[in-house]
Amino acid sequence: MIPRTGSGWPGVAALATILAAGVGVTFYGLSVYLPALTGAGADFSLTTVSVATAFFLVVNGLGGAAVATLLTHLDARLVVLGGLLTTALGLVLVGRADSVWVLFTSYALMGAGFAATSVIPASHLVALWFTRRRTVAMSLVFVGLPVGGAVFTPPVAWLVESRGIEGASPLLAAGLLAIGAPMTLLLGPRTSEQPLPGSDPEDVGTPFGGAVRSRWFVLVTAALSLGMLSQLGLLAHLYHAVETRIDAPTAAWALLQLAAVSAAWALSLTAASSLVGRLVASWALTRLRLSTATVWLLVTQGTAIAVLAVADRGVVVALGAILFGATMGNLQAVQPLLLLERYGPLDFARILGRGNLVVTLGMAAGPVLAGLLHGWTDDYLIPLAVTAVPALVGAACMARAGRLSPSTGIAGPTSTPPLRPCPDPTPDPAP
Repeated sequence: MIPRTGSGWPGVAALATILAAGVGVTFYGLSVYLPALTGAGADFSLTTVSVATAFFLVVNGLGGAAVATLLTHLDARLVVLGGLLTTALGLVLVGRADSVWVLFTSYALMGAGFAATSVIPASHLVALWFTRRRTVAMSLVFVGLPVGGAVFTPPVAWLVESRGIEGASPLLAAGLLAIGAPMTLLLGPRTSEQPLPGSDPEDVGTPFGGAVRSRWFVLVTAALSLGMLSQLGLLAHLYHAVETRIDAPTAAWALLQLAAVSAAWALSLTAASSLVGRLVASWALTRLRLSTATVWLLVTQGTAIAVLAVADRGVVVALGAILFGATMGNLQAVQPLLLLERYGPLDFARILGRGNLVVTLGMAAGPVLAGLLHGWTDDYLIPLAVTAVPALVGAACMARAGRLSPSTGIAGPTSTPPLRPCPDPTPDPAP
């Protein structure tokens, strides 16, 4: 029997809202906190905070594997609410960071909390709620990621700049709980069971061991790890790079000058572009082959980072940020779609947890690499140029994975059915 849940489209809206709030004060917020923690009178170097950002990502990846296990035993509402509380505690603590161990503890709490409120619980719940429209539903859930960056980055930056990190952090924690906690009520529990015709649904898909040992899993995970290394290498330093390189008078047009005047708006522009890309993808990914789309996302991302590496005018920064943002949101959301399409729902949460752990380790390397190179060169040209390369290598890995047969794991036709094929799905819950 396949468990059906008490939620559906209302749950999609709730998950998107939780993702938006969480990513705005953590994933995007880290880029805002970096100059506040390393500026005049601060106790930390840029390299120290870059390593703390990597630590956030490592804890997020390790926590994701644990969250995948918790979701098989606990009500998802409890898992997500616990994640919100943990993130809020980390936010409060980062405002009081007066030593390296306090800084790292606060980033660890935010990383663990974000793991319990983002990709894995959202993907797990959508996989339970939907069958035919999973791709659309998951795409709409992940719209919350760019919305969080576009909507939350300017007020987060304003609070940090006007009140300082110490005064802003309790307000950010309170805002996160006020927005996210009520939304958990819409993440309905499992309330009924409906059999899928022609098969035992609990046996649908590929077992965990077979999936994570397959060549396809290794190549796709490597491709996404390299892509996210590039993405986070830029994103963690974008605010600081724009703030230190671009002067307001260099922008030619008033609209684009806004992006040059404020580093917060440059980051927000990236997130807004990501939102548009996600909305387009909610339609396009149901009509395109996922592996091919991922290759082009990685190529475009690498190109955008290379443009930003040499940008010294507001117009170029704005165009690079738009191009980068259009790929960013989709690359974040494509991993669960790829894994669910390839391996089915049988061990989906555990498979995603393992893949997400490896990808997150790649993400963690990005800010450290860019931070170390910046410390060596005292500029962002070489750090961003080097950061563009892994995305292009990842595109080559993904192209190779697209040629592997689902059943044999070797180069061949892509129409071969999976090891344990999924039956025809049952209808989705009504909107």
